[in-house]
This record gives sequence, C-alpha cells and structure tokens, in this order.
Amino acid sequence: MDHRVSVGDDVALKIDGPLSIRHLRESEREEDLMASADRQAITGGYGSLNGSLHTFLSEVRTDLEQGVLSPRVLNDPDLHRAELDRIFTKCWVFVGHVSEIPSPGDYVLRYVGEDQFILVRDEQGEIQLLLNNCVHRASPVCRAEKGNTSHFRCPYHGWIYKNSGEWNGAPYRAKAYRKLDADRWGLRKAPHVDSYQGLIFACLDPDAVPLREYLGDMCWYLDVVFGLKEQGMRVVGEPHRWIVPSNWKSGAENFVGDGYHVQSAHRSLSDIGLVPTERSAGLHVSLNNGHGVLVIERTVPESFGATDFPPEVASTFELDRLDDNQRAFLTRHSVVGFTIFPNLSLFRAAGVTEDGRPTAVQISLRQWQPRGPEQMELWNWPMVWDSAPEEFNRASYDASVFSFGPSGVFEQDDTVVWRGGPTVGRSVFARKGMKLNFQMGMDGMSDYEDIPDWMGPGEASTTFFGERNQRRWWQRWSEALAAS
Repeated sequence: MDHRVSVGDDVALKIDGPLSIRHLRESEREEDLMASADRQAITGGYGSLNGSLHTFLSEVRTDLEQGVLSPRVLNDPDLHRAELDRIFTKCWVFVGHVSEIPSPGDYVLRYVGEDQFILVRDEQGEIQLLLNNCVHRASPVCRAEKGNTSHFRCPYHGWIYKNSGEWNGAPYRAKAYRKLDADRWGLRKAPHVDSYQGLIFACLDPDAVPLREYLGDMCWYLDVVFGLKEQGMRVVGEPHRWIVPSNWKSGAENFVGDGYHVQSAHRSLSDIGLVPTERSAGLHVSLNNGHGVLVIERTVPESFGATDFPPEVASTFELDRLDDNQRAFLTRHSVVGFTIFPNLSLFRAAGVTEDGRPTAVQISLRQWQPRGPEQMELWNWPMVWDSAPEEFNRASYDASVFSFGPSGVFEQDDTVVWRGGPTVGRSVFARKGMKLNFQMGMDGMSDYEDIPDWMGPGEASTTFFGERNQRRWWQRWSEALAAS
C-alpha cells in the first residue's frame, strides 16, 4: 500500500506498509511498560543492587554448588527489574532472522526485554535496531507489526525519521526548528547489531564483546544446524506468539538441558501413538557463557546420509562447508535443542508418520520474552530450507505447528507444568527454606560422565540423566545479575 503524507514545509513522504491491526494490544502493552517505568522511578531505578539482593545472589551461587536453588528466582519483582537492567541490556539478545527483512525498507517490531524496537533494513541494506519511541515526546513512531517504509513518522507532532534512524524533518520545519541539530535527534539505536548463520542479535551495551565471541563454541553447533547450505534457512510466515503464565526462565532452562521431562510430561503422546515409545539416546553439551545443547543419536534410515533429511533434501546441502568433525557429528548425532543465553532456544526433530517412518524435519526457533515476573510471551518461528521441495517444507511446517505452536501437543504439556514456578516463587512459606533440586548427575547420583573423545567443542555427557547444563545456565544468570 502506498501512502502519501503531507509534512508541512517538507516534501511529501512515501510510506509503504500494512496498517496495524493490533492497536489495542499495543496500547495495553505500552500502558504496562509505562507502569513499569513508574515503579522504577519510585524504587530509584535499576542502578546498583540493594544489599539484600546481593546477599541472595551470593546464596544462589553457593546453593548451585550443592545442586539446589531457591524458588524465589521464579517470581520476584526485584529480580525481574534487575534482569531487565543487567541481562537484557548487557547480553546479546536474538531479535529476528535475516529472511524476515530481506529488502531495504523491510521492518518488523521486536523486543529486547520489555522494550519495543523496530528491526529494519535501511536504504543502504544495513540492519538497524531502533527504539520505537520518538525523541520529542516518546510516542511510538511505528504501530504496524511489519511492513516496508523509507521513513517513520510520529503521530503526535509529526517528527520524521529515516529508516536508518536519522532525524529527517518535522511539520513547519523552517519556522519551528531552524537551528535544530539533526544529528543529535535521531531515534535511539542499539549500539551493536550483528548476525550469525542468519540469526540476528543485538546488544544494548556499548562496551559489549563481539557477537561471535559471545556465542563462542555455540557457533560450531549453529553451523551443523543452519550452515548446511550457503542460502541457509528462512522463516515461514510471522512468528507465532502467545502469553504463558510462567516466568521466562522456565522455558530457557528447559531447552538448555532438560531431556529428562519427556518421559513424564509428554507421556500421553507415547500412550496414544503420536510419538515413538522407543527414544533415542541423548546427551548434553555444556558450553561457556550459559549456552547449552541437547544432542540425540540419529535414528533415521542409512539412506538419508549425513543428515536427518531425506535424499531429495540432503542432496542439496554443501557439506564441504563444514569441517571433518562437524561432518562426523552429522553421521551419528542430531542437535535436538539448545538455549543461547539468555532467552533464545531451538527445537529440531524428525517428524513421523503413523507407521513411524520419518517424513520431515521440523525446526523452530523459540524465544522466551519476559512480561513481568509471573508471565512471558512465547514466540515461535517455524523454519524451512529454501532448497527443499515445497511438499517437504509444507510437511516440516505442519509438524512444527503440530508440536510447538500455540496449541501444539508438546506445547500444552510444557506450559501447563511451568505454571508452578510463579506460584511457588511468590509463596511466603516456600521462600522459608524450600529448595528446588538440581542434583541429578552430581556425585555419582547417576551414570553421568564426560565423553573423553567428544568430536565437538564443550563438555559432552554420556546421558541425559544430569542437570549440569541447567546449573550452569543458572550460574550464568546469577553472575550477570551480580556484575557491576
């Protein structure tokens, strides 16, 4: 749609993009965020942690050495405010995939913590992350969830910004702003935006380490998932999103290493024959910086070659892009899930027909967006290969939605059991001495050992029967909050 907007003394402005159909929802969200800002002002802002919170975080680190954790971590307003300040403004946070904004002017609305940003490809093809608030009176300058535009215009007083974030005029500019320093009044930008294997991350900390340093050895595993072909993968449609009455950390912690819950939480799926009763052997890979990977042994037919994909898909891959160890990994193992700290996860598994024959590989990116200490907004991106036949991609997409969409059969199981976190986290009685158990795999409690000749980076375990990945994720969380 082509809209022409008069801007007083300036020339007419061309704005392309769909009108928003979610004004009410966005207004409600903005009111929530303003209320949060008011609470910050009352409590003195996010700044330095108070003494009691420092003491608690010290207790958390001591507890984790014993394999236990206070339920307070799953519902506490002070911790939530500290997370927004010390995790979501300091860490590299996933904001989208390159396939979502392929052309100059393409944009989508995204979040870092609870702050809304515009992820946009500017006229020079550079990816920008712009805070969606006018610097005149703070009104959002973009209300459509996605679209294409050369400029953004504030609805309050009409200030205009290029899609690079630069200030580009206002009504009656010659009369009202003759001496305005335009270089000082652009939209607030994320100081760092970068991508790896098509995944776009941003960091709001000017002094942040580069993205690849932050990802570290996780890059090796991203290569074996997304790097099988130069063109890579693409997102199908818009991300699904819905509200879950749970703390965001429950999802991140689950996908970083919890292979143990499948036999209980998802038991009904085996009982009715939707998933195989026999499960592949699994292992954990613990990486630095709170990242962790879940790996399973491959169970697909030998004819599928060094991937989980059928021959008509696997034949399009360029495995010479990988090193020898990565190719060896693909002959024996599959990445089934991971979490990149703080809140990006992945699920990847072979879909099956009623007779148990593999037909597709479903791949979904998942993000656990904080919405206060008692709920999160869960985002889910189904993904497919551009090089795969359309029939296969359709089956992959359907399998992804069937498993982990808003009404997915796995999703319903997980989001129900995660509801206990906020309940026990706010419980006065539970806070007085109750500890959550994270001891599996410690001190000979299970046959959980390191694989001495693991072919990839990180520390790989011999089994899923351990919680080292979860303990290390929580250790990283506590260190991030305690950092000055």
